[in-house]
Formats: sequence, structure tokens, C-alpha cells
Amino acid sequence: MTYNKAYFQELIIEQIAGAISDEDSLLLNEAIQNDPRVKQLWDEMQQTLNSNKAQTFFNSIDENKAWDKIEPEIKTSRPTMSRRGEVIKWMSMAALLCIAFTAGYYWRKTPLNETAATKQDVKAPTIELQMANGQHIDLSDTSKRVINMPFAHLQKGVNGLSYQVDNNKKEEWSTLVIPSKLNYKIVLSDGTQVWLNSVSSLRFPFSFLGKTREVYLTGEAFFKVAKNAAHPFIVHTGQTDVKVLGTEFNVNTYKANETVTSLVEGSVSTSGQDKQKILLEPGYQAVYTSGSGFRAQPFDPAIELAWMNDIYYFHNTKLHDISDVLLRWFDVKVVFDDSGTADETFSGAIQKNKPVDVFIQNIRASAGVTAVLKEGVLHIR
Repeated sequence: MTYNKAYFQELIIEQIAGAISDEDSLLLNEAIQNDPRVKQLWDEMQQTLNSNKAQTFFNSIDENKAWDKIEPEIKTSRPTMSRRGEVIKWMSMAALLCIAFTAGYYWRKTPLNETAATKQDVKAPTIELQMANGQHIDLSDTSKRVINMPFAHLQKGVNGLSYQVDNNKKEEWSTLVIPSKLNYKIVLSDGTQVWLNSVSSLRFPFSFLGKTREVYLTGEAFFKVAKNAAHPFIVHTGQTDVKVLGTEFNVNTYKANETVTSLVEGSVSTSGQDKQKILLEPGYQAVYTSGSGFRAQPFDPAIELAWMNDIYYFHNTKLHDISDVLLRWFDVKVVFDDSGTADETFSGAIQKNKPVDVFIQNIRASAGVTAVLKEGVLHIR
């Protein structure tokens, strides 16, 4: 799951205030249980709320004045008079938590020599939806959860996008672009779910109007295709076309001369540039290599799909290949000061939710190499 601190702060405030939806409450509780970063955020905000400073803040609030200020703004949007106390309580908590928690967290995490200008220069990676008309929509911006467009209504969640399409006879193609460090999920108009790994893109139509449902992938994605025997689903990559009716599978195109399709459930037919075709069974993957065609081999879903849980496993893998993962997941470029080191093999795992320093320490100890991270570049020799 993608960790967006600001978004989880909003959900925690709503949860504490009792103003959260059932869907968001379920999502938050799962995140608290499964993501230590969210759990830590929850514990810290709870501690702030129960502090003496918080109680003093609440006791000083004039509810009548607060209500007089907000009533004209929200009265027209929904019936709120019966929820007066709840709204004021939510505002109080939001004000306290946003000020007290943010200030405390800032002082703990910000180095003393870091200036405001330096922080502004560091731009967080953003997930973009690039429309055919040239418009770019920043999906990492959590200030708007709903975006209304002439032909569709977009609903942004903590780690994904869904949408409802108006009665439109145009396909309206767009491209979802995922940068380094992040991953993302989208639910297409037919109900197909797509999880995209870092440094990946998916070109898709907002509506599937033809006899087939077709999308274009770069990078890596896991597909859970909605069943529709009358309209096959086709994933186009630079080297292969994967055709299914309704199934679950993973497609990896990161390597320039290799495309790997791994079938979890159902059946898929994949064809290469040379018109060679292969039909897969669950538990097998088709590896297509330019000039060599297909080969089928069994795979372990727990390892192949671990990226969906922010883990990358590798066994006897060359450091050169592992360096590609570091660039995608941490935006860290690897330079081999000794070219021979690039071919040394290494076994282990990389966890996206842990600092890259953890991995660096592991390869120093296990691979016997010297690794130094400086200004976003990892030098290995």
C-alpha cells in the first residue's frame, strides 16, 4: 500500500471524531494493522489528543462562536443542524491535531541546518493521469477526492483510483503514470482491477466500446480481469500481447529484451512479435525473449507477486539487476566503481517501506562489497 502521511492524518482525525465513513474506517484499520508507519502515526496522534495541552484546548473552545462561523458555509451542502456538536468536535480535533502533531513531528524530523528553501526544492514523486487533451491530473494530491470531468467522475482513494463513466460513446483514452518509489491501483470501467508497480504506466480507455477490451502496459502490473466471454481483455506490451477472458495474472516488462507473464488463476494466451503463441496454465509463467521466443516455467506467486506487498525477493541475482530495483523503488542510482562487482550475485530481499540504508548494510555484510551512498547515488566497488 502506498503510504501518504497527509491522507492518513485526515482519516485518523475523522476516525477519532466519529465522522469517518464505513469504507474509510475499514481501510484505516487494515492499514494500522498491516503498515507499521500508519500504526506509529495512529499512536502518536492518539497520544497528542490525550495530552494536557489537548484538554486545555478543548475547554477553551466557544462552541457557539465556532458554529456561527461555519454554519453559513455548510448549511447548503447537507443537513447539519442535528450534527452541530459533532462538527464542532471534529473542527476542534482537526485544529489541535494539525497544529500540535505537525509541529511536534516537524521538530523531531527536520535537521537543524535544513532551510525552508531546501525543503521546497525537494519535490515528492507524483502519480499522474495524462489525458488525451493534454491535461495532467495529479492523483497524489489528496485535497480533492472527487474530480468531475465532462465524461467521467473520478474517485481518489488512499492507494487507488476508480471512476464512473457518463453515457459517452467515445473511449476517451488516457495514461496512468506511476513514478519511482510509489505503486498504485486503478479499477477500470468493466470492473477489472490493475495494480501498477513503480516506474510503470497503463494506457487505457475510460470506456470499452469495441469487441475487445484493450490496454497498453509498460513496467509491471498485476491484473484481476473482470470476466466477459464476449469481450476478451488484451494487454499490449512492447513485445507481447496477452489475451484473457477473465483471470488473474502478472506482466513484467522491466527488462528491455524480456517480457514475463505469470498466471495465477484462469488461463491466458500470449503471443510474441514473431507470431509465436503459448497458452498458460495456473502456476506457470511465459518468458518471452527477443530472438528466442517463449519458454514456459513454474513460478512461486509468493515471490513473484511480493512487490504488491512492497517486497522484492532475489536469489543468486546479479547486483546489476538489483540496482534497477533500487532506482525504481528508492530513486537511487547505482554506480559500479569496479565493473566486475556488477556481476556478483546476491540473495536476499528489499523492503520498500524500510530505508535503503538497510539494504546497503546487508550487501556490505553478505556480499563483501564496499557500498557508499552519497547525494542519491550508491557507489559499489
